[in-house]
Amino acid sequence: MRYWLALGSNDQPQSSLDFACLELAKLGEVLFSSRYELPPRSGVGVDYINMAVRLDSELTVDAVRQMIYQLEDAAGRIRKSSVIRLDIDLIAWEEGGAKPIFDTHRLPLPMDVIVPMEEIWVGFGGVVGLLMV
Repeated sequence: MRYWLALGSNDQPQSSLDFACLELAKLGEVLFSSRYELPPRSGVGVDYINMAVRLDSELTVDAVRQMIYQLEDAAGRIRKSSVIRLDIDLIAWEEGGAKPIFDTHRLPLPMDVIVPMEEIWVGFGGVVGLLMV
């Protein structure tokens, strides 16, 4: 399975994202985007460091979701807070080259997801265009 993940942090971002990258690399083959400093979606608070990850893994979708929560907790995430140590969102997945399936709870995709995702997902701009129709 191929997974596309969006990662962000506004609290100890470099070490939090380094931790996530090391742990994700243990799960399969990974491709990391660059890191981007972007303003918070609300427009209030400190900037986030955002990035995207493509993960090729034998894990199921449910196992990846569970792993995401475990990584966020291990990094010290406090839910329902504007101070985010580590946020990982499962954006989409595909099996065997089939059409990607997007997590509808993540749509529409914000710019802090689109910008880094375009770097690692060939044809992502066209996919996003179809989602906006």
